Amino acid sequence: MTARNPYRREIPDYYDTMYEDGYEPWEILAAAHQKILAAAAKAAEQQPPQDDYTVNVTSEVKVKQ
Repeated sequence: MTARNPYRREIPDYYDTMYEDGYEPWEILAAAHQKILAAAAKAAEQQPPQDDYTVNVTSEVKVKQ
């Protein structure tokens, strides 16, 4: 577990006007990244589980002289 830096503020959820509130570009990018990951996790929960399947791959190499 890492120690928290007391001088570093928490990054809120992403919103369109974060730059007007003084957030740095890397903070806005991190907030957008968190929002995308949360949306993907929510979408994955809503999808029914996929059936397992097997894939057989056959490879053949022919050498021409």
